[in-house]
Amino acid sequence: MKREFHSRTKAFACLLTMCAGFSDAYTFICRGGTLAAGQTGNVVFLSVGLIGQQISDVEVKLATMLAFMLGIFLMTVLRRLIDNSVWRLSTLVPFILTTLVTGFLPASVKNVFIVPFFGLSLGIVATSFGEVDGYAYNHSFMTGNLKKTMVAYGNFVREKEKKFLWEAIFMTCLIGSFVFGAIFSTYLIQFYGLETIWLVSIILTIFLIYRAIQYFEVFHFNRRGDMNR
Repeated sequence: MKREFHSRTKAFACLLTMCAGFSDAYTFICRGGTLAAGQTGNVVFLSVGLIGQQISDVEVKLATMLAFMLGIFLMTVLRRLIDNSVWRLSTLVPFILTTLVTGFLPASVKNVFIVPFFGLSLGIVATSFGEVDGYAYNHSFMTGNLKKTMVAYGNFVREKEKKFLWEAIFMTCLIGSFVFGAIFSTYLIQFYGLETIWLVSIILTIFLIYRAIQYFEVFHFNRRGDMNR
């Protein structure tokens, strides 16, 4: 009997959402008040910047939004190539590299050369990992997750079906993960400053190594099974 390797799990969805919240707080506090993942907020800040004629803020937020859109577009075009679980995991690499390199860059480096890469890599990840066990979610935008949470709770109260309760609990965990990531990032920035973002690259690198080991275990198990037939 063959084993299957899955790159999408609820725990990983929560981990990604935590990293998105962590990155949002980091770029907002340390990199010019731009949100890496929350493009709705960037639209508001962009509008305020245009009225206030704060051109430097406008270009960073606009570039980040366009980069996020580009990431989604690229992954949509290349969707067939990442349908395989292993290739899907590889889409985390741009995000890991972005968070790793950013930690080395001093505050003197213009934010327009930094934050858009967060937007691009998060757009890639958002498209690659947007569903788990039939639940559609978004690790970057909490408004949609909040809506789905309350709809699921409402459906559970009305229908008394446990599937709605489990969906509501999952969505609640996603929201909690994002909030925790943002709070934890804000706390660590007090002590580690610009290097705080390295925690995201460390966490995701460890995760990738762990999943790579799992993949090869499944691969060798299935290979032995084929040889014994």
